[in-house]
Amino acid sequence: MLSRLLPLLLLVLTRDGALHRFDGHHDTAATIARAAAVTALGDGRVAVLAGGRITVDGKAIAGRFDDVRGLAGGALLWARTDGAVVQIDVRTGKRAVVLALPRLHRLAADGNDVFAEADGDVVHVGTTERWKIAGQPIALAAGDGKLWAATKAGPLVELDRATGKERTLPLGDWWGTLALAYGDHALYAVTVAGKLWRIDPGKNQKTIVAMDGWQGAIDLSVLR
Repeated sequence: MLSRLLPLLLLVLTRDGALHRFDGHHDTAATIARAAAVTALGDGRVAVLAGGRITVDGKAIAGRFDDVRGLAGGALLWARTDGAVVQIDVRTGKRAVVLALPRLHRLAADGNDVFAEADGDVVHVGTTERWKIAGQPIALAAGDGKLWAATKAGPLVELDRATGKERTLPLGDWWGTLALAYGDHALYAVTVAGKLWRIDPGKNQKTIVAMDGWQGAIDLSVLR
């Protein structure tokens, strides 16, 4: 049963502005005009970037965020612009640049830690840790002390942050990945073919969650 497969909700944002809450069986959606990014915070709240505004559980944060291109949520809320990682106070809207990084492409968060990727270089923000991922990352996720990147070259790469050891998961090619997310000790991936996958990196197993219908996905997050 798919409902057993997902003891959580997947938040899937599609290009028509629909924010889907999908448990593997039921899908409920609400349309948010000009929605561009979504992330779940560690306390269960949901942040959405739409039309230069950021809302948390539907309540707008003070200020404008027209330069923001993506969000990452954990214990805190982070955002990326074209060249910086920004920490945002969800109560006041105050912004703090925590890393300047040209050609910044994507963010991933794990609790209090946030990771920024630019041209295959992944930086652990606020530390000296940095890793190089080959194959041109197209999606990034973090959790349980690891990083995962789907690459344009095809491989799905896992990097152990403590040791720096990198391995390729023997689960085929993931060049069509639109977004990755991590939760409940598993990876979730949405692809250009419209499929949703659950990936168990420890067991090197992948399980289909949905066969079709998600071709329009632009962002993915896990709500625990």
